[in-house]
Amino acid sequence: MKIIVTAATSFEIQPTMQVFADSNVHFQVTGIGMLATAVSLTKLVLLEKPDIVIQAGIAGAFNANSPLGKVVAVNTETIGDLGVEENSAWKDVFDLQLVDANSVPFTNKQLPNPYLAQLNTLTLEEMPAITVNEISTNQQRILQLQTKYNPTIESMEGAALHYVCNSFQVPFIQLRSISNYIGERDKTKWQIQQAITNLNEVLIAMLHQLLSEQRTQNTELKT
Repeated sequence: MKIIVTAATSFEIQPTMQVFADSNVHFQVTGIGMLATAVSLTKLVLLEKPDIVIQAGIAGAFNANSPLGKVVAVNTETIGDLGVEENSAWKDVFDLQLVDANSVPFTNKQLPNPYLAQLNTLTLEEMPAITVNEISTNQQRILQLQTKYNPTIESMEGAALHYVCNSFQVPFIQLRSISNYIGERDKTKWQIQQAITNLNEVLIAMLHQLLSEQRTQNTELKT
């Protein structure tokens, strides 16, 4: 089994990279944003042919009821900045009838993860996410995204993972640790380091579990 862990930046997964430095787990830093991530993941899928792709990173939360540092699994992704703002209303490519709402890999305008039942073995809470190429700070824009899509968390790379892996039918899971509340620009109120610590604890536990299952399967094949 070839497992590849990806992240936008190396510091988000550095503790896990150190733990599995001499293992069969591969790591890929894709870069920040949907474009860099989509290109990197497409090359990875075509050249490396992974059995599982895990994307790990920090995220912002729309709802203050979501505790900072909490690690979740993303069940659906939405692209939040592909469209046009017209008369103070946001219209995406589906509203503009430029893309069909169910054209592959979309399902009802969203990018679901059909592999969660298989890969969310730690039973993390599953949340809907939205991906944008800039951190949302404008309150009017934040309200637009919440009203139209009702996401729980926001990142800059998640939709690229769901788009690429669904397109090539590669099992995947996206892990996100909440580091801040969206719209809060006072960095003293963010908890980036705690979010990264918690993220890597979960990621390490998940990898140990996957590798243990792999060893068990290999043993059964030999007997």
